[in-house]
Amino acid sequence: MDKEQQIHEIQERINRLSKDMQSFQQELYVLQARLNTLRENADPLIQEDITHSTIFTGEETTNGSLENYIGLRFMHIIGMLVLVTGLSIGVKYAIDKELISEAMRIILAYTAGVILLVLSLRLKKKYQLFSAILFSGSMASIYFTTYAAFVYYHFFPVFVAFAIMVGLTVYTVFTAINYNRQEIAVLGMVGAYGIPFLISTNAERVDLFFSYIVLINIGVLFISFRRSWKLMQYMALLITWILFTGWALLRYDGSDRLMALVFMSAFYVLFLVSAIARRIGKASSLLPGEIQQVVINNTALYFSLLLLFSNGGFEIQAGGVTGFTALFIALLALLFTQLFPQEIILQRLLAWQAIILLVLFTGIQWDGLTVTLLWIAIAISLFVWGVFNKRPWPRLAAILLTGITLGKLIIFDSANFSTVQKIISFLVIGVLLLLFSFYYQKFNLLNKKTGKEK
Repeated sequence: MDKEQQIHEIQERINRLSKDMQSFQQELYVLQARLNTLRENADPLIQEDITHSTIFTGEETTNGSLENYIGLRFMHIIGMLVLVTGLSIGVKYAIDKELISEAMRIILAYTAGVILLVLSLRLKKKYQLFSAILFSGSMASIYFTTYAAFVYYHFFPVFVAFAIMVGLTVYTVFTAINYNRQEIAVLGMVGAYGIPFLISTNAERVDLFFSYIVLINIGVLFISFRRSWKLMQYMALLITWILFTGWALLRYDGSDRLMALVFMSAFYVLFLVSAIARRIGKASSLLPGEIQQVVINNTALYFSLLLLFSNGGFEIQAGGVTGFTALFIALLALLFTQLFPQEIILQRLLAWQAIILLVLFTGIQWDGLTVTLLWIAIAISLFVWGVFNKRPWPRLAAILLTGITLGKLIIFDSANFSTVQKIISFLVIGVLLLLFSFYYQKFNLLNKKTGKEK
């Protein structure tokens, strides 16, 4: 009887689970129908990017997703690379065997690019992802064919080559917005930033070069803001500062300081505004990448100023630059505290930057016992600030700075300080550490009594 009862109970559970599965299956079908309806009304790219799924069980769904990813993305890219490689080998063979003239090489290369472009336009309506990859290949082919025609074969004068490349860049960016594909826009960026290097015949006109970079950055940042393409924004930041600091390091001689300061300021303001633009417009919290952009932008500004004011005595100029940058970033931190009081992480990172630069400023500007006493004064100020504002990070910064000062005293200053200087330094640091320790002991006692920090 017990066995029959168990069989009956198990059978009832199976029946209930079967009904539940049927209910879930019906719900899945309803959701699938709604998803298909949304796909039909969505952007064509989204329709193709989303995997056309049938309802499978776990392993089949995973394998199907991997298969679709390989088929939709990986094979397209590999196929395009293999095709371009094959064309390159064929062209090289024809050149080595002198089967085609120089003009015919350029014509064939342009023809291949145009064929890819036509195919991409023909397939855009039904196969938009595949069309986008074909378009990227066509633009790359036409772009570098123009470069070869100008540099190696001198088929175009400089203004014609410049006009063609600018036109290709604008068209590529416009098409990227139309396709809603960031990778196409990145291709346009590479072309845009590469134009001056590829076709420039007057490397001394740095004013024209940086004016062009400013215009390109305005366009890139506008697109990245409209489409929320953060990769473009970060790439523009890194490329621009690499170009500027590279020029300042290798080509700058001090005669163009005013012009360099103007462009450096323009770059800094442009990337600072782009980092906080979404925060101002939508009143939403800054993304981690946007906070990093502000910090990297400040760091690039500091090193750029060091390079611009390094002529005529680096050590003298470095102190002023470091002090100015520390004051500027501190004011920026105060401004952001007023404008964006919720952005605690950004405020702390800016404050840390300002503190580090202030410590560097005192170390560059003075030496010996003066530096030790100034660092101790900064540590005391930070600790007092942290106590009265009930913030732990300034107190932590004070303790770290005191430890660094003690390490500096033991490792570097002991051999150079007089006996009186050693006595003063060790006494001051020792008293300071004891005061810090007393505060934390008192703080813990207060916590035990009241359960909160005062």
